[in-house]
Amino acid sequence: MTDALVPAMPFGRLVRAYLSDAKYESLRLLRTPAFSVPILAMPVLFYSFFGIMLAGRAAGGQLANNLFVGWTVYGVMGPGLFGFGILVAVERNQGLLTFKRALPMPAGSYLASKLMMAFVFAVVVMAMLVTIGVTIGHVTLPAITLLRVAAVMSLGVIPACAVGLFIGAWAPASSAAAFANIVYLGMAFLSGLFFPLSGVMERIRPIWPTYHLSQLARASAGLTSEGSPLTHLAILAAMSAVLTWLAARKLARRG
Repeated sequence: MTDALVPAMPFGRLVRAYLSDAKYESLRLLRTPAFSVPILAMPVLFYSFFGIMLAGRAAGGQLANNLFVGWTVYGVMGPGLFGFGILVAVERNQGLLTFKRALPMPAGSYLASKLMMAFVFAVVVMAMLVTIGVTIGHVTLPAITLLRVAAVMSLGVIPACAVGLFIGAWAPASSAAAFANIVYLGMAFLSGLFFPLSGVMERIRPIWPTYHLSQLARASAGLTSEGSPLTHLAILAAMSAVLTWLAARKLARRG
């Protein structure tokens, strides 16, 4: 049967298909503690311990706001990076991607469901970090500014998913989790999210997407930032496009 003879799916049914896939993808991740616990709990625990408890009384004013912004960037990167990086590698190894190609599902539903899942989890992480920051973290940002930061942070899901998809497409299933963790922590510390860098490390910060996302977040929070927001957006978009293209080539070639 040729493509011309296949009836197009009605728009309403197409939307329901995407939403249904996203719903069950989120439920599956919630019911898998090996994925959901690190994604939801670790940013909150790390921020509470390193950003609040260890900083103590010194973490007030601008320092508290700086720490909050840094940990929000760290938190929102997790769902996309792990949701794609580990799950895609495992599903590719099991042959599930090949099986799904034979199903009567929308072509982009597989990636769109994971993207929406990552966005939902990122919003939950942001809500928890905002609650902790305002109540015990000495964060002094106004409510409207916190909403603006949250909106900007939602952009971090896209480059995180692109990085995760690249890992999931290229890394062996047995080591995808290790690769994802190394990249996750490496991008966080090497981009200067939590402390200033110097020398060569400071000069290479722009190669990491977390650096550009943190500058966007700092600008939205009214904190000191580097470069133009439009430049950071353009670089994040370019990074996401290149990584997605490389991952798509790999998946199309080998599944």
